[in-house]
Amino acid sequence: MTELILSVKKQVDTQIKEIGSLGLAVIYTVGHIIIAWACATLIFNASFSLAAADAIIEPILNGFWFYFLHRVAKNVLNTLTLTSIYTLGHFCIATLWASFIFGVSFSEAAVDAIIEPILNGFWFYFLHSIWKKYNN
Repeated sequence: MTELILSVKKQVDTQIKEIGSLGLAVIYTVGHIIIAWACATLIFNASFSLAAADAIIEPILNGFWFYFLHRVAKNVLNTLTLTSIYTLGHFCIATLWASFIFGVSFSEAAVDAIIEPILNGFWFYFLHSIWKKYNN
């Protein structure tokens, strides 16, 4: 049993080492979709379909932002600085998108745009920290 566990751990370690910016962005985007759907449902009391549209489109926009930022600055900035810059950009994207899709004022959209990026900032930090641990 111990050999099986060590074998699985070795395989997971190898897979994590091989994930580049694109793979990391895909993993991030899946988590982001789940977080965005939950926020839209809870904050705006949105229907399932509208929350789902928000949860798919806005994370894709932020997935491109994640990919661009990680690709350009992953070895230049420390994790906390990178996470902070990402979160600010995410805030801007989320506010504009929520205002557009839900037809709410910027101040109402800002509620979602504050809560959701904070949650996604933690998600970003977690993923980048794991990636960094295996790629240094």
